[in-house]
Amino acid sequence: MKRRVVKSISTCLCVSILTCSAPFVPLAFAEQTTASNEIPIIKAENGEDEAADIKARTAAILHPQKEMEVSTIPSDHAYIPKDTILTVELMQEISSKKMKKGMPVPLTLKENLIVNDVVVAPAGTEVKGIVTKATKSGFFGRSGKLEFKITSFETINGVKIPLQYVTKKEAGSDGGAVAVATALTVVGGFLMKGKNVTFKEGTLFDARVTADTDLQTTLDGLAAAMDTSKPHGTVIVIKR
Repeated sequence: MKRRVVKSISTCLCVSILTCSAPFVPLAFAEQTTASNEIPIIKAENGEDEAADIKARTAAILHPQKEMEVSTIPSDHAYIPKDTILTVELMQEISSKKMKKGMPVPLTLKENLIVNDVVVAPAGTEVKGIVTKATKSGFFGRSGKLEFKITSFETINGVKIPLQYVTKKEAGSDGGAVAVATALTVVGGFLMKGKNVTFKEGTLFDARVTADTDLQTTLDGLAAAMDTSKPHGTVIVIKR
């Protein structure tokens, strides 16, 4: 009988211990679960920030912000806008056989340059050009090369307008800088000589104005400033 009582008491104590301690197990487990759940949330937020940062940096690389160009030309002044395209004509034939580096290239404006119905540079105005490279043809089929650049011209009132155009040509090419291979041929025991490059008289080129250029006169005074009946240039006044 005593054994049964003791066994019953032991059984009750075990059940009580398990019952009392049981609530603490889920609580501890819940706390661990909550703590572990916070980590993915933080990682997700950091991932979004990182993705946004990468996206912003990629956009900056693909679409860099350009610095705004602030014009220094007075608002009431006449000017030649940047990127204006002008047609320039070659006045005489030039060849890699005769031209040398540094020699001028004979060029003129093909058409009148007109601003607000006023001619500021008539057709035939001299355009500055200079040879930058000239190589004669040679033996072993070596072709000639000729390069020159167009730099500027002046308006009626003496304002220098900057231009940009660089042209290259090699014998046997289409006018660009790409050379065409020339096969070597033996004629009468000698290797054939390559061809010189030539730009024909009347060849036309497009030249670009490289910067907004003030014509040094107001819009109201433009016609008077470009009046060819009045002398233009450096004025010297001598007092007695």
